[in-house]
Amino acid sequence: MPETCRTWRSRTTAALVAIALVSQSSLGFAQTDEERAGARAAASEGAKAFNEGRFADAIDLFTRAQSLVKAPPHLLFIARSHEKLGQLVKARENYLAIKRTNLAADAPPAFKDAKDNAEKELAALEPRLPYVTVNVQGGGAAQVTVTQDGVAIPSALVGVPRPVDPGEHKFQAFAKDMESQVATVAVKEAGKESVALTLESKPGAGAPGGGAQGGDGGKGADGAGTGKDTGGGGSNGMKIGAYAALGVGVVGLGLGTVFALSAKSKRDDADALCNLPGGKCPDNKKSEIDSLDKDADSASTLSIVGFVAGGLGVATGVTLLILSSSSKSGSGKLEKAPRVTPWVGYRSLGVTGTF
Repeated sequence: MPETCRTWRSRTTAALVAIALVSQSSLGFAQTDEERAGARAAASEGAKAFNEGRFADAIDLFTRAQSLVKAPPHLLFIARSHEKLGQLVKARENYLAIKRTNLAADAPPAFKDAKDNAEKELAALEPRLPYVTVNVQGGGAAQVTVTQDGVAIPSALVGVPRPVDPGEHKFQAFAKDMESQVATVAVKEAGKESVALTLESKPGAGAPGGGAQGGDGGKGADGAGTGKDTGGGGSNGMKIGAYAALGVGVVGLGLGTVFALSAKSKRDDADALCNLPGGKCPDNKKSEIDSLDKDADSASTLSIVGFVAGGLGVATGVTLLILSSSSKSGSGKLEKAPRVTPWVGYRSLGVTGTF
């Protein structure tokens, strides 16, 4: 509420009288004579600073006096100083503190005058207060922090019109791996402003609530970079072994089939030579028939070896593929990839390896 210098000077003089009364009154709640004397000195210097237009100094001095002697006149000058500095929100809170003070019936007249003046000045200040509503979009269910001029706003007040001081203010919103652009708003007295902040992913950050890269920067549990294949070299080694085993299996099954057909052909040829009644073999063909039978037996043995080796190769390859997939999807890393190698000998076969 605009006032002339003469009016402010008269108020200052009245306040000094009130401060003197408070400092001498038991209602000031000072503990010692030294504290009362100190409060009186701080208030006198505060009144001088206010009268000279040094409002920040006045706030400091009256705050010190108030810490020693609780008195409505101190709060009244603190509120007036904040108002002079354009800090309307703090001025309003100090006026309200005076208004809510319950004074005893025998309270000093200076206390009562301070309360009456606070109520009048508060009524004049209220219409001048500007309000800003901050709304945040794009955060989903993530916890959002909103700042005004770098200071966090209580989350309960996001989306609610709240009083601010006139002037330029900067607003920004933050969430996990997200932030909004800084919104600058020039607020005028009695103005009503609305600010919309849109959260966006930070450059290089994963999606909110988890993403392509965890908090360890894409490293595994042992701190080493894992790249796309979290299974590391073990997974790749098992894949190579799996494909090799499958190749051996296919070759073994193919050879088993070839030798099986050869054995059948040899036996058919031997049976064809035994064309005497009753299926008897002629004596002059005995050596040829025996040779065909031996060749058929050898082919049968090799066929069995081929089929068994092929089956082992296929089974080994499938097993290694499954192990490589498990290693890739698991969080840990195999220290050494399993190796399985089929072997085939004369009328014998098997596998060797490490697991």
